[in-house]
Amino acid sequence: MAIEGRSRIRIGTVAAALLIALGSDPATAADVDPLRTADASTTVPSNLLSELEAFLRQRRVVTEDLTADQMVAVMIDWYRFSSARTAGDSAGDTLQYRYGAWSEGCATGFKLSLLRRTGAGADRVAGITLMFEPSSKAEIAAFSTSSTDWPSIERFLEAVQASPAFRQFGSARPMGVMLERGGLR
Repeated sequence: MAIEGRSRIRIGTVAAALLIALGSDPATAADVDPLRTADASTTVPSNLLSELEAFLRQRRVVTEDLTADQMVAVMIDWYRFSSARTAGDSAGDTLQYRYGAWSEGCATGFKLSLLRRTGAGADRVAGITLMFEPSSKAEIAAFSTSSTDWPSIERFLEAVQASPAFRQFGSARPMGVMLERGGLR
């Protein structure tokens, strides 16, 4: 590979060059996901958010198109089928469902989140938050529950689906979707 003048090489180009040198197909260079291909027994520095992002890429989930019912389904699948690397943490693996009004300065909204916590630390909490226009949601009181509050994941899912916020806009399109990392409020 020749580098001319001051041109820059993108990381993907370097990865493709390394794969070619190792005898791999360069077409798969962009598809290599170190979180998905790494040996689970190997300690890989990562955080839960990057594991969620890898799961969403693997499932080809377009987060901007998620509704509440789709978001809950993908988060339950991630919880059930993707074991998070807890690196010796004994705090467990739990889901936290929460919703309520949100305001920052002149910006307001109604947030509905499903987060996963595996162990201690801000890098061990990640999930998806949907933001809705707040005018019709003002009467819904804030709510929070954890999967540890219910005898099974099925009962937790039933509690989520029975909640007033989920019933009101389970299939409604949110005004915004974000992946979230950090502490639970």
